[in-house]
Amino acid sequence: MEIIKDSLIKDIELIPYSLKQDDSSLKKEYLSWLNDKEVTKLIASQELQKEKDLSFIDKSFARFTSENCKGFFIFYKPDQTFIGTAKLDKISQYNFSAEDGILIGNKKYWGMGLSKKVYKLLLLHAFNDLNLRKIIGGCNENNLPMVKTFQSLGYQLEGRLRKVDFIDDNFSDHFYFGIFKEEFFKHNKC
Repeated sequence: MEIIKDSLIKDIELIPYSLKQDDSSLKKEYLSWLNDKEVTKLIASQELQKEKDLSFIDKSFARFTSENCKGFFIFYKPDQTFIGTAKLDKISQYNFSAEDGILIGNKKYWGMGLSKKVYKLLLLHAFNDLNLRKIIGGCNENNLPMVKTFQSLGYQLEGRLRKVDFIDDNFSDHFYFGIFKEEFFKHNKC
């Protein structure tokens, strides 16, 4: 698998997990992101709320290099550093769809508008290289930056599960978004 980059998005590259299998320092950094409750809180995953060790990272590498999942590390070129992860998961060649996901693990890079750039690269890869027709994503209702990112890219709200995410001793809603290939290209003028 190749590094995902685009001439219009000059500061971000998506580096496949498969190219970083032997990078122990990156694995430790990845583990630090996943053990930071502030980073993982709004994902609302019970599994991510537990303390993790390097065996969890090894399982992540196995999953994100499997046949129906493409995992990437987000490389921020101006600082020559990795800042998070992105994925296309549950890739289906039957209905030509996948589920997306992103984690900006390094909090120094929050609020810089990088999620939208990462998603553009991820969706260009999904629609052009993998020939998918639809991408599905979701987030907690309180993850306002992610909601705004989905909306700014042209995703449509397709559903809401009421009071299913348990965060900070409260239940909240989980939103599901989707975008078709033609919607993405029309909305983003790619």
